[in-house]
Amino acid sequence: MNPIVIALFATALLAPDFTQDQPNAPQAPQAAQPAQPRTPQPAQAPQGEERERMMPPPPPAAPPPPGERRPAPTRNVKIDVTITDQTGSAAPMKKVVSIILADGRPGGVRSMTSVPLVWGGPNRELPLNVDATAMVTPEQKVLLDLRFNYASVSVMPPVGAGAGPAPVTEEEKARDRDMTAPRPAFGNITENLAVLLSQNVPIVVARSADAATDRTVTVEVKAEILK
Repeated sequence: MNPIVIALFATALLAPDFTQDQPNAPQAPQAAQPAQPRTPQPAQAPQGEERERMMPPPPPAAPPPPGERRPAPTRNVKIDVTITDQTGSAAPMKKVVSIILADGRPGGVRSMTSVPLVWGGPNRELPLNVDATAMVTPEQKVLLDLRFNYASVSVMPPVGAGAGPAPVTEEEKARDRDMTAPRPAFGNITENLAVLLSQNVPIVVARSADAATDRTVTVEVKAEILK
């Protein structure tokens, strides 16, 4: 072997290890790391009653559109109202009111008569008013809502002449005229009825008696469905 190579090899074996004896070099301070922003955690969904309590109230129902109208009726109904007024055994007086109404729609009749209380004195107004609404049922009957106001005047018998001598003074004569003159009796009837009618079958819906006389008032109605 070459003597130079042997010398270099021996020198490398005997050389001290300077890497172990040298002090550790100071470590450079690490740069501060910026704080990482915390990711917000999603809120937990409310459970049970808490969720129901937090829910907004339901919106109110929408109002019906303006101008909404009922379907137009397709037929008419004729209503006949007969009022019979009778006092005692005298001949009855009949008042007949006829109205033609659209199915389900209201209608009415107004009548007024002016009657004097005494000759040359003030008048008394006597109404005859009828209001009705007729609706045809699926069974082809008529459901009638009837309202009427009827007033009339009848004659009551006189009180009678006073007993005793014939009147002489004007005061006595006036009193005798009042006692022998017929007396008017006014009656006023108001009814509000709802009745189910068969077609073309008249039915008595009311009968009333006068409180002061033997007068009775009977109300009869009849319905007819017009095609």
